[in-house]
Amino acid sequence: MEKNRAYFKTLLAENATEALFEELFALINTHNMRHADRLVSDKYDALVLLSGKLNAVQENHHLGLIDAGDLNTEVNRVNFALLDLLNDLPDSFFQQAQHHIAADTPKQVTIPSGIGNGLFWMCAAFMMMICLGSLIQQHWIPFAFTLAATIICLPPSYHFLTRQFRISLSNSIRILLVIVLTAVGLSFAPKKAPVGGEPVEQEKRVE
Repeated sequence: MEKNRAYFKTLLAENATEALFEELFALINTHNMRHADRLVSDKYDALVLLSGKLNAVQENHHLGLIDAGDLNTEVNRVNFALLDLLNDLPDSFFQQAQHHIAADTPKQVTIPSGIGNGLFWMCAAFMMMICLGSLIQQHWIPFAFTLAATIICLPPSYHFLTRQFRISLSNSIRILLVIVLTAVGLSFAPKKAPVGGEPVEQEKRVE
């Protein structure tokens, strides 16, 4: 939402004075760091005084020094002063503030869905090769884990599972799950004996 004059008046109308003070202070601070504007600087000082006055009357009410009627009267005075302050701020202030917010907002770079599916297809083909290799060598535990990773990686099977179980994973979680399943599965694969050396696992001789 644009933080223009109407936005702050809406906060005032909703009695969201704490958010109004916080966001307006931040906006004026940013403006003052970029521009030498005496009018806006004076409004900043006025905003500090209004914030202090509001905090003081609320504290006095909590301490029982003023009743609810006096509290409402003082809060209304602060609100009217805030309304005057918002009206006195020039249009250029809100325009420049909005421009700086847009310029400072980091641009998000995402992978298009088509490219993302293509990467998952490539990964699924690679996982399928590992899965078939484990099946041919009858390494059942690596086969089971890599088969699960292949199913999660393969777009058609993944979308079928999401529809059946009504769950959805982000791409980062999905990739992490594939990596974990593959790593665990391959950790159960038998170790090859070094060239020219003795096999790692020898069958027990029957005496």
